[in-house]
Amino acid sequence: MRSHRARWAARVGVALALVLSALAPPAQAAHAQSVNAGTRPVTAVTQTPQRIAGTDRYDTAVRLSRTLDGPVPVVFLATGADFPDALTAAAAAGAAGGPLLLTRPTMLPDLVRAEIVRLAPQRIVVVGGSGVVAAGVERALRGIAPTTRIQGADRYETARRLSTAEFTAADEVLIVTGRDYPDALVAAAAAGGARVPVLLVNGRATTLPSGILQEIRRLGAERVSIVGGYGAVRPELQSVLAKAGLRVHRLAGANRYDTAAAVDDAYFPASSADRALIATGADFPDALAGAAAAARANQPLYLVRRTCADPATVASATRVGTTATLALGGAAVVSEASARLVSCTKAAPGSVLDQSWDELDTLFDPDAPAPYWDRPPVDVRASTQVLDTTGLRVYREKSTGLRADHPVVYAQYGISALLEYQRTGDALWLKRAERQAERLIEMRTLRGDAWWYSYPFNWTYSDRTLHAPWWSAMAQGQALSLFVRLSDVDPQPRWDAAIEGTWKSFLQSRSSSQQWSSVVIDGHLYLEEYAGDQKPLQVLNGQIFAMFGVYDYWRLTANVDAERLLRGASATVLDMMPKIRKPGDVSYYCVQASFCQRTLWQNQKYHVIHSWQLDTLQSLTGIEEFGHWADTLRADWRPVTLRMQNDTLADEVTLGGDPLDADPLDQGESSSGP
Repeated sequence: MRSHRARWAARVGVALALVLSALAPPAQAAHAQSVNAGTRPVTAVTQTPQRIAGTDRYDTAVRLSRTLDGPVPVVFLATGADFPDALTAAAAAGAAGGPLLLTRPTMLPDLVRAEIVRLAPQRIVVVGGSGVVAAGVERALRGIAPTTRIQGADRYETARRLSTAEFTAADEVLIVTGRDYPDALVAAAAAGGARVPVLLVNGRATTLPSGILQEIRRLGAERVSIVGGYGAVRPELQSVLAKAGLRVHRLAGANRYDTAAAVDDAYFPASSADRALIATGADFPDALAGAAAAARANQPLYLVRRTCADPATVASATRVGTTATLALGGAAVVSEASARLVSCTKAAPGSVLDQSWDELDTLFDPDAPAPYWDRPPVDVRASTQVLDTTGLRVYREKSTGLRADHPVVYAQYGISALLEYQRTGDALWLKRAERQAERLIEMRTLRGDAWWYSYPFNWTYSDRTLHAPWWSAMAQGQALSLFVRLSDVDPQPRWDAAIEGTWKSFLQSRSSSQQWSSVVIDGHLYLEEYAGDQKPLQVLNGQIFAMFGVYDYWRLTANVDAERLLRGASATVLDMMPKIRKPGDVSYYCVQASFCQRTLWQNQKYHVIHSWQLDTLQSLTGIEEFGHWADTLRADWRPVTLRMQNDTLADEVTLGGDPLDADPLDQGESSSGP
């Protein structure tokens, strides 16, 4: 999915700019202007940004290296296909005064070989085992200069061995998670400039990797800086280090951009750096070699969004005196405004982001199996899945029998058809998935620039009626999942527009006159499945299905607002569970106080779906509490029989009956409610 993020960034802007520049600081730079307290965008940068952008990550690294004159003391080489080895190598390269170059796993690119020959290094260090940098690449390097390979059993041991090989002593080490790249990018740049190593840990573990304390003691370090919040590196690891007699402090912010600014503030005194390197916080390739270049030049590396810089970044750059920047990557990845460190404006009034809610301090895993991989929402081959002549799923409104638009029916069929296409390779299923997405786009309504998929019929449950039009975060989330996944297999501008429009709907707060689905109740963020003129039901399955769509969007874009929504919605799920559970019996469908805790809202089908959804959340977050709740629900009640024809959600039949008949909010067609 990281390569997908890169493709996404390339599609949403203009073509890459191929502009070369030098890293040497200007002879004289004007003093940075102050950041004011208003909402008008500000910037610390007074000079026209320079830019280095290659045709790919290998070319970008070479272009950065060309700012050096040979011979150089050392060249470090790591795979460009993943980040862990390259990031720890970046700190070592910067400290040693050499570049970091990237290679394909099984082949040394010609332009990389030519650059190493030009640099005439005294030695070459290959970082990583033969599984990531093949033996043939090492043999080719030995023909240029003496070459050694540093490798361990995993990324954590490789980082430790690199520290042992390249650093004889250090008064400090930086500790960073090896599970993701943003914190490690900036840590590598700062560490290399300070001539100290970066050590990787599994941020979700409660124990340190083998040998890490011994390495810290060998270096003679007394101080440890942990980069990233508790979601990135758990507090238990900080306690282990402190109990070992080390002085430990943590450099962290509210998001990856703020954390980067905190690191740069810690390692660069006021007015000490009039030039900085700028890289996207949404992907790692361009910044891998950039971290080494920043370390070598002892310059800050700031992470930015595609179109602007976070206020903390601008404030840090102003404090250290940055007036000139070097952007890594093309304008589609780091826009001109981002390269200038133009501050992002505050979220528009009425945004749910203006509110506060409880959040889990967790790190979502972009490499986890995507939701629905194991269980498509519907069985697209079932006879109940009726299509019209265009391939659009037919839904008939239950009370009238008339055909009506049902956004969840379209989205669920589309997701499932796309999964069938990926399973079989039959283009028929891709066409059917596209047809559902096309209808969603056709039926959209707008609130500002957000896209909404409205229900055009009334819906009655218990003693209440939702009057049309009404909306559903579940519909928004499953539509978002469909658009994101279509853009992965069939990149088209129409899917890109739908992705951004649908995502923006999650940011809009509750309204009495406009579309809404996100609402904060008692300090918790709910993604409401039945949003309209009735009180929110606070439905568990709808909350989680909506989260799956936000996760798919975050997995694609690394959008920090999406990450915040996921953390908040996750905390809400854990808060809902004691209210959802009925010990020794079937769980409740929703949690609205004094309304949902009754027999009407117990549903066997959704009880099983709840456990599956909670298992999926554990996979996405690594938080065992989700799995605990899934096991608890299964222990409370299990269906007598399970019919698993195609392993879909709709195939879970309880007690031999049709589970759809038991749904108090059944609309007759959807396997997962509106």
